Amino acid sequence: MLRLSRWIGDTAYTFDCRGKAVAAANLRLMFGTRLTPARERALVRRSYRNMARVLVNIFWMSRDTLARIRDQVTFSPAVLDALRVHQPAITVSAHFGNWEILSQAAVANGLPMMSVAKQIGSSEMTDRLTTLRATIGQQIVPAEGAMRHLIRALKHGSSIGLLIDQHTHVWEGGTWVSLFGVPAGVSRTPAALSRKQNVPIIFAWSRPLKDGRYRIEPGQIFLPDPALDDQARTQQLVAAFECVIRRHPSLWCLNYRRWKYIRPDDAAARYPFYARPSRRVGGDARRETEG
Repeated sequence: MLRLSRWIGDTAYTFDCRGKAVAAANLRLMFGTRLTPARERALVRRSYRNMARVLVNIFWMSRDTLARIRDQVTFSPAVLDALRVHQPAITVSAHFGNWEILSQAAVANGLPMMSVAKQIGSSEMTDRLTTLRATIGQQIVPAEGAMRHLIRALKHGSSIGLLIDQHTHVWEGGTWVSLFGVPAGVSRTPAALSRKQNVPIIFAWSRPLKDGRYRIEPGQIFLPDPALDDQARTQQLVAAFECVIRRHPSLWCLNYRRWKYIRPDDAAARYPFYARPSRRVGGDARRETEG
């Protein structure tokens, strides 16, 4: 599996010129001129290998799923204890390490979990991935209309798992926060659910090990705090993500256009080459500048 994912990652790295340019631009935004060209190329190549490993793992884990997860994924005791003590909870992570494995590993350890699935490629591809993700009992709901399902899950004692490092417009429930010193649109859903349902947010992430296994690492626990609004809580979550990404940049999806939109009335020079002005939809023009 490791040899296959390495080959897939290196092949993608060789031919994906656009993706490599995006990845290099992201690294320069994150680290400025501190990286040498050789170091930059090495980090990008390793990021491609990690993404390929995640993809191969999805299909490899589709057989004997429960046994393979229990054998291949271990928890830092702090994470597992936190999930058991603070149940239900909102678990959050980003697209680094193996972002597919955290919720499945929780279910394999007897912790009910609901996750949200966005459209990936065709409808057939999305349905296939949803089936694979739900093999051992993880509840999967589509992104469209997911909020009511998430609220119901929390009320019935099930934790939920969310990835929040993809761009979310203000009119879609996002807010502008600082990520590596540059504004990025991030979903306020975890913060809003934590405040309204009075449940904690647990940030954790999966570290790929050299032997092919994974270990779920602790990030931070955010207990409900009436003194914090959703904007401030979301910024705290992003700051926790940033801390891990700084230490392990090659485990992040570097070729994702994370800063794809420029905040209204902001200077375009602050953003990577691929960024475009944020579109404004009718009456949402004013709200897009909030945060």
